[in-house]
Amino acid sequence: MSENRSPLRIYCKNCGAPAGFDIINQTYRCPNCGEVTGIQEANDAVYQWKNLQKENFRTSSAAERGEECSCPSCGAHVIFGVGDASEKCAFCGSKVVRSELTDESQLPDMIVPFFITPDEARKRMLEWGKSHEKTPEGKSIVSSMGEFIGYYLPYRIVKGPVYAEVIRDGNDRKYECGGFIEGTAVNTSKQLDNLVLNDAEPFDWSEARPFEYGLIAGMPVKLNDSSDADINKRIVEEVAEDFRPEVEKVMQTSGVTIHAKTGSMSTLSALLPIYFIKSGKLTAVMNGQTGRIAVSKERKKVSYPWVIEPLIYTIILTCLMGWWSHWYSEMVFLSAIVFGAIIFSAMGDGRGSLIKRVTLKSKASAAKRQDGELVIDESKNILKNPYDNTPVFYEMNDKGQKVPVRIRFYTLGRWLSILFNGIITVMLPLLIGAFFRWCSMEEGETFMEGFHPLYGAAWYTLTAFIVLLYFVKGVRKDAYDHPIIYQLFSNGKTKLIGKRRDRKLSVLSMFGIGSIDKDGKRLTVFRLIHDLGGLGIGMALIIFFIFLGSTLAMVF
Repeated sequence: MSENRSPLRIYCKNCGAPAGFDIINQTYRCPNCGEVTGIQEANDAVYQWKNLQKENFRTSSAAERGEECSCPSCGAHVIFGVGDASEKCAFCGSKVVRSELTDESQLPDMIVPFFITPDEARKRMLEWGKSHEKTPEGKSIVSSMGEFIGYYLPYRIVKGPVYAEVIRDGNDRKYECGGFIEGTAVNTSKQLDNLVLNDAEPFDWSEARPFEYGLIAGMPVKLNDSSDADINKRIVEEVAEDFRPEVEKVMQTSGVTIHAKTGSMSTLSALLPIYFIKSGKLTAVMNGQTGRIAVSKERKKVSYPWVIEPLIYTIILTCLMGWWSHWYSEMVFLSAIVFGAIIFSAMGDGRGSLIKRVTLKSKASAAKRQDGELVIDESKNILKNPYDNTPVFYEMNDKGQKVPVRIRFYTLGRWLSILFNGIITVMLPLLIGAFFRWCSMEEGETFMEGFHPLYGAAWYTLTAFIVLLYFVKGVRKDAYDHPIIYQLFSNGKTKLIGKRRDRKLSVLSMFGIGSIDKDGKRLTVFRLIHDLGGLGIGMALIIFFIFLGSTLAMVF
């Protein structure tokens, strides 16, 4: 492998062009010639890169390796160049303990050098603080510039296929999706805020180099102090966050739970250039390669995304009642209270707020020099990943094979079916009674002489309440538990898969009808009655007699 090629890019073994990951076929594929490169071949390239680091350590002298300092208070381990060692820990202020660096496992596989000088970084951070002087973060940065310092921080660079189990808030069905992580950087330092460090990305991986001691001259190095278990936990958390935008788009809500798991992944330990201020609750960082700034001060954003849907339903029903009552103000007001109480109570059951920490950050950027002056480029799509690594959902096809799919929940046909089911549920005795009346009519009689639709009020009242609950809560759960699934093919074509009953919606779903239990059996009306015993039989008889009585009362 050529040393100037980044291990975070896979190159076609046929033509040498960068190859992207084909999520559907789970392999690397060259966009130019179509040549396929297996995952194991990609992992071999990472292994070769790691060997370069080991060789660098063995051939270096003790003087080149610098001096290791450890903090007994916060646990930070730092490497300083010879003669550069500090007496004070930059992360907590305690006195450090010095020792000789002899463990090659402490050193990284790769390094991205600083591009922005300390003076340039200090000027940029101060300007950013002054431009946000009306915010608590901006004021804190300006007053804490004395704590501003640059470090090479420890990261794990993760690359490979990943998977996740997705559960939509308020639903029972589990979905599975898979994707590909292309050079995600996971910080492995305990002392700094991982969220704000994430927001200082991305880095330009084309500048990554095998680790050499000469590259860290003048800049201290923070070593990894996290356990493998903690690092794996962070990797999984970042995978989930990388998946979240696409998952929320497919699931049509921000209320989703994502349980990520890694597949056959390759990892590289790396040193990445970061300037930072850590003072009290303030954490402000700057990407030492690109100039991007991210700041956090432990603020949290509380939102209630589930409120939007019941609010829309309440407004629609209130407007309908207002139209029916000729916009009589008291009727509109009472309708809004009644409908709001019912709908928000039904749809808010078991749902709460969404809490997210707040960070302030500049746009993604790239640093360059023009006539020796630093220029920060914040143009659109700067350093954007050239490959489409959007997660793909997977389901079992009709042959029992796990295949990539496209998922839809609402179509015009489905909405018409929902409306039809609701109307039929309420109007069924009316339709049956009308049929009997039409069949029993004698010559000279009008249809309405012996037909009394209002006599079915008992059934209308019962089923109208059930249908209303289904529309405000049940239909939402029903649709997302019974998706319409299309298999995706590599040529771009799709095919509807799954059994019709698996995507059929029903008003009875609110009572669990159609759901699958832990034994894989489908719950039917008769099985529900049987499981409820005497109570089930009694309820079934009551509903039957209300239906029969309403139907007969209309005709006789």
